[in-house]
Amino acid sequence: MYYHRRRKPKYTFSTDTRQRKPKTGFFGVTLVLLLVLAAISMFLRDLSTKIAVSDAVDIVTKTVNDSINKVIGEGVYGFDYFVSLVKDENGDITAITSNMAHINTLSTEILNSVIESTENGTIEVKIPAGNLTGLNLLMGRGPDVTVDIVMLTSSKVDFKNDIVSSGINQAKYQLMLEVTIDIDVLVPWGTKSASTVTEVIVADTVIVGKVPETYLNMEK
Repeated sequence: MYYHRRRKPKYTFSTDTRQRKPKTGFFGVTLVLLLVLAAISMFLRDLSTKIAVSDAVDIVTKTVNDSINKVIGEGVYGFDYFVSLVKDENGDITAITSNMAHINTLSTEILNSVIESTENGTIEVKIPAGNLTGLNLLMGRGPDVTVDIVMLTSSKVDFKNDIVSSGINQAKYQLMLEVTIDIDVLVPWGTKSASTVTEVIVADTVIVGKVPETYLNMEK
């Protein structure tokens, strides 16, 4: 008698779904990791943008302060250059008036000085990548990230004034310069707008006697 040995099939198929669970688990873990990485990436990007904007504001503020000191230091800008005190026959101050032509001239000179101290209104800075993480251990480390600071044409210079009591029958008058610089901060992953406001006292005096009922008001 001859016996025919049946060969075992090379491939077997099983409908047992338990064998597919590891793959499903793998994809689930991968998806969670991707979501976590995406969340971390967005957090670091937002944090880096805030740090870059903060650094940009500090740089622009210093530039404005330097320009103000330069312009005022080079010119002759006393109290009488900006303001005139109107007195009556008794010598009492009845009003404080401004010389808007001189004020506008100084405003233009300051803005021009700010622009001249930059590359046509643009400042390029290099910030170490480690600084943008906010971690002290990484400060000053990593490759430099280029950040461009662009000053916008909406920047302006305003003057405002105030009179406050400074003692018995005395009042202190101050004329303040307010420089507002609007900027766009360009980082490799986006653009963020910001503004800097710098105030400096350009003239002040103490008024002895009756406080005038009328004084210049240039606040907008």
